Amino acid sequence: MAISVSSSPFDAVASAFSHAGSTLLAILEEFGRARAAKALYGELSVLSDAELAEMGLKRDEITNTVYSRVYDVR
Repeated sequence: MAISVSSSPFDAVASAFSHAGSTLLAILEEFGRARAAKALYGELSVLSDAELAEMGLKRDEITNTVYSRVYDVR
Protein backbone atom coordinates (compact mmCIF):
# COMPACT_ATOMS: atom_id res chain seq x y z
CA MET A 1 0.00 0.00 0.00
CA ALA A 2 1.49 3.32 -1.06
CA ILE A 3 0.85 6.57 0.69
CA SER A 4 0.79 9.65 -1.44
CA VAL A 5 0.68 13.17 -0.21
CA SER A 6 -0.34 15.86 -2.59
CA SER A 7 -0.50 19.49 -1.77
CA SER A 8 -2.48 22.06 -3.57
CA PRO A 9 -0.95 25.10 -5.22
CA PHE A 10 -2.58 27.10 -2.44
CA ASP A 11 -0.55 25.21 0.16
CA ALA A 12 2.66 25.95 -1.73
CA VAL A 13 1.83 29.65 -1.98
CA ALA A 14 0.82 29.81 1.68
CA SER A 15 4.07 28.14 2.66
CA ALA A 16 6.09 30.58 0.54
CA PHE A 17 4.33 33.58 2.10
CA SER A 18 4.85 32.15 5.58
CA HIS A 19 8.56 31.72 4.91
CA ALA A 20 8.82 35.22 3.42
CA GLY A 21 7.01 36.66 6.45
CA SER A 22 9.36 34.90 8.85
CA THR A 23 12.36 36.16 6.90
CA LEU A 24 11.04 39.72 6.87
CA LEU A 25 10.40 39.56 10.62
CA ALA A 26 13.96 38.38 11.24
CA ILE A 27 15.33 41.23 9.11
CA LEU A 28 13.25 43.80 10.96
CA GLU A 29 14.33 42.42 14.34
CA GLU A 30 17.97 42.61 13.29
CA PHE A 31 17.46 46.18 12.06
CA GLY A 32 15.97 47.08 15.44
CA ARG A 33 18.95 45.57 17.26
CA ALA A 34 21.35 47.52 15.07
CA ARG A 35 19.52 50.76 15.84
CA ALA A 36 19.56 49.98 19.57
CA ALA A 37 23.29 49.23 19.42
CA LYS A 38 23.99 52.49 17.62
CA ALA A 39 21.97 54.48 20.17
CA LEU A 40 23.63 52.80 23.17
CA TYR A 41 27.09 53.24 21.68
CA GLY A 42 26.32 56.92 21.11
CA GLU A 43 25.20 57.36 24.70
CA LEU A 44 28.23 55.64 26.19
CA SER A 45 30.84 57.14 23.89
CA VAL A 46 30.07 60.72 24.95
CA LEU A 47 30.53 59.98 28.64
CA SER A 48 33.76 60.99 30.34
CA ASP A 49 36.19 58.39 31.60
CA ALA A 50 35.08 59.20 35.16
CA GLU A 51 31.40 58.67 34.27
CA LEU A 52 32.24 55.39 32.59
CA ALA A 53 34.24 54.32 35.65
CA GLU A 54 31.17 54.99 37.83
CA MET A 55 29.35 52.48 35.63
CA GLY A 56 32.20 50.01 35.96
CA LEU A 57 33.36 50.51 32.38
CA LYS A 58 36.51 51.56 30.62
CA ARG A 59 36.42 53.37 27.30
CA ASP A 60 37.91 50.40 25.44
CA GLU A 61 35.09 48.18 26.75
CA ILE A 62 32.26 50.19 25.18
CA THR A 63 32.01 48.17 21.99
CA ASN A 64 31.95 44.82 23.78
CA THR A 65 29.49 46.13 26.36
CA VAL A 66 27.11 47.41 23.69
CA TYR A 67 27.29 44.14 21.77
CA SER A 68 26.67 42.03 24.86
CA ARG A 69 23.76 44.17 26.05
CA VAL A 70 22.01 44.39 22.69
CA TYR A 71 22.58 40.80 21.64
CA ASP A 72 22.28 39.40 25.18
CA VAL A 73 25.67 37.70 25.08
CA ARG A 74 26.80 36.42 28.46
